[in-house]
Amino acid sequence: MIRLNGKLATIALAALVGGLLGGCATQPIPTSNAAPVPKERVIDSAFLQNAPSTAQVIIKRDTGMKGSGCATRLFVNAKPVADIRPGEKVGIYLPEGEYILSVYPNDPCGGGLVETKATVKLGGSYIYRIGSMSNAGIGIYPTAF
Repeated sequence: MIRLNGKLATIALAALVGGLLGGCATQPIPTSNAAPVPKERVIDSAFLQNAPSTAQVIIKRDTGMKGSGCATRLFVNAKPVADIRPGEKVGIYLPEGEYILSVYPNDPCGGGLVETKATVKLGGSYIYRIGSMSNAGIGIYPTAF
């Protein structure tokens, strides 16, 4: 019998579950059903400040088992914003312009940095989802759902 300390056991369990469920895709969640990211997981609250010269961009994370044990860190132009768990959303406010939205899975869930370009115009409505396909890693995508 092999005994593992707490952190090592968590990593081993995540790897096992990830391997067993590796073919499972996540499912989009309606924006109205997604829970706000708790304040303790917001890294930079400056992005949460609504102003007349900004547009709202909502980033939500799919539901489903794939990667559900880990939060995913959201970045805007390489600045960390929040750690998002499955079924959660964060509404950020950005001035008009072009941005790179990035997501990176937190430990112990592996994976790499994924990015997408966002062009924000005043008065626009923007929604992105963080999810994964059945045989792919995590991604960030514009969404109508």
